[in-house]
Amino acid sequence: MLTRSPSLDPLSFLRASQRTPWFLTAMGVQPVSLMRLLLGVSLCTASAFSAVALAEDVEPSKSSAAPSAYAPTAAPDATPLTEFAPESVRSVSGKQYDQAVTISQVKIEGNRLISEEAIKEQMSIRPGSLYSRKNLQTDLRRVYDMGYFTEKIRAVPVSTRQGIILRIEVEENAPVTGVNIDGNTVIPDEELQSLFSEQTGLPQNIGQLNESIQKIEQMYADKGYVLARVTSIGDDPDGRVNLQIREGTIDKVQFVGNRKTKDNVVKRNMLTQAGQVYNEKLLKEDLQRIFATQAFSDVRRVITASPEDPEKYNLTIELDEKRTGSISLGGGLDTGTGLFGSVGFNDPNFLGRGQNFSSVFAVGTGVINRDETQANARTYQFELNWSTPSLNDTPNALATGVYGRDLASFNVPLAIERRLGAEVTWARPILSLPNTSFSLAVRGENVKLREGAGAGDLAFFNITPQQREGQLTDGTYLSVSPTLAYDTRDNRFNPTSGWFNSVALTGAYGVGADSYGIASANLRRYLKIREGVVLALNGQAGHSVLGDIPEFNMFRMGGNYSVRGFQEGGLGTGGGFMIGSAELRTTVPFIDRVEKLNKIPMLKSLRTVFFVDAGSLFNESVSNSLFQRSGYGYSMGMGVRLTVPGLGPIRVDYAIPLAGGGPGGRYERRFNFGVGQKF
Repeated sequence: MLTRSPSLDPLSFLRASQRTPWFLTAMGVQPVSLMRLLLGVSLCTASAFSAVALAEDVEPSKSSAAPSAYAPTAAPDATPLTEFAPESVRSVSGKQYDQAVTISQVKIEGNRLISEEAIKEQMSIRPGSLYSRKNLQTDLRRVYDMGYFTEKIRAVPVSTRQGIILRIEVEENAPVTGVNIDGNTVIPDEELQSLFSEQTGLPQNIGQLNESIQKIEQMYADKGYVLARVTSIGDDPDGRVNLQIREGTIDKVQFVGNRKTKDNVVKRNMLTQAGQVYNEKLLKEDLQRIFATQAFSDVRRVITASPEDPEKYNLTIELDEKRTGSISLGGGLDTGTGLFGSVGFNDPNFLGRGQNFSSVFAVGTGVINRDETQANARTYQFELNWSTPSLNDTPNALATGVYGRDLASFNVPLAIERRLGAEVTWARPILSLPNTSFSLAVRGENVKLREGAGAGDLAFFNITPQQREGQLTDGTYLSVSPTLAYDTRDNRFNPTSGWFNSVALTGAYGVGADSYGIASANLRRYLKIREGVVLALNGQAGHSVLGDIPEFNMFRMGGNYSVRGFQEGGLGTGGGFMIGSAELRTTVPFIDRVEKLNKIPMLKSLRTVFFVDAGSLFNESVSNSLFQRSGYGYSMGMGVRLTVPGLGPIRVDYAIPLAGGGPGGRYERRFNFGVGQKF
């Protein structure tokens, strides 16, 4: 904004006149004469005194971030100040202007690739603007900050009768003709060079080059390569830009803190290896697998520069090993086995080889709240299992086990069944399909059924001896089960995100009995709604594809692991089934604010669950009609989960049956108890 200049006394103006430009002195204009001439004008105009600078070259202020010096210019062809007569002064709206210090035209010279309009857009000075050395310096800085020009940028104001013609002279940087990138191995040239596509053909722009370098490093970081850096940048005389990238190669991988556990046990859980480019995302998955071995209480990583090669890094995995072998004496409450006690031994890091060995023997009182369709029998169970996730340090996993169970049958009403069996399962990941694995299980099992009902019980249900004999059919079977699985869960035991999907076929050969085949599928999805809140979805289905399944091995519905709100098998058995469940798992609100509860670490794992279950059977067994079981059911309810160290989540659910069961709510069981998540 223009303001009126203060009045100048003759003495101070005389001192100012002593700074008269050289071209006025050369024309014979004496300081005193000049003083007299300008005194008459100074009271009428606020800008005439500044006209002494019209014939000077202007450079950006040296206090700015611009280069400290620009090339000097020759004296411009300027109109002498004495040719402007006082009558040229005019008044507009009470403010005085002089044509001699008004910009009449702005010219851009020296540009070839950058348009004149693009340069002028950076400038505040326009035709009609009052000439200001300060504003001009600011505009030169803005033009230079475009990044396309060398430091040889200058402004030449030329005074004419019509005003000042302002010439902006620029010198463009050498144009970019291409980009050479060296050192990249994990990201292709085309993907990196695309970041420079808008710069090719234009003068080199340091600002844009820096932005592209930042984008390169961000691209690497987004893919997990957080150590990648652009280490140097240069250019050739032909205009090609050369970039050198150091991606962050791992020189060595070493382990500290493991005393019992062998190095190869940790190493086989890692996809990250020496010689690879470090990837933070891949290493995170490695650490999760190491932690999942249950041999360590904490796992960390440390990255340091390699002393042998400063362009590479050493990766150290720090391990806090824990005591893993334990003898357990325990007990609990389960809907199917009742009040039970158990003794066992478990070591998830058997002999320091990362193998899992476990054994357990349990005795239970029998089914809780059993009804007239279930035999009154105690439960006896034993299991002996051994597994290794890497057989001879290969991707092959192997598991073996033997078991025995004697309990009231859940499939055959009023019967007691004894099962003895052994199983071997081989599995390995499919390396060409991430998160996918294939397994093959071979099982031999002998099932023996015996009567658990009295004559009065059978008469109550109008069951003839012939019908009962068919129900109690048992046998020995050899089965083979190939399974294809896809697993992206973030945690096997308490997942908060990811998928688990599997498809399986089972072919069972009956020794002295009819053979049969089954196909089944299981789909699970875990969605993290927000911190502490997870939506878990599950769908399962199965059906016989060959022969008839014996009733003791049919699909059963109802109970702790199918449709809650009904007793185990209370909805019946059949040759096919379909079931769907949804759970909303959430932390208990405000529990972390209760100081006394915070002192009990186990309570931090307390969760509440809201759920719905629905399922239906196909090709129902004869027992469904004899015992009036519906073959379908729906329920909803809520429950709590509490994780007990060494045992897992303890589950208590209260369900409200909505449909299904039997007459008079015969098979309804509102409470369900169990160990582990339902899915």
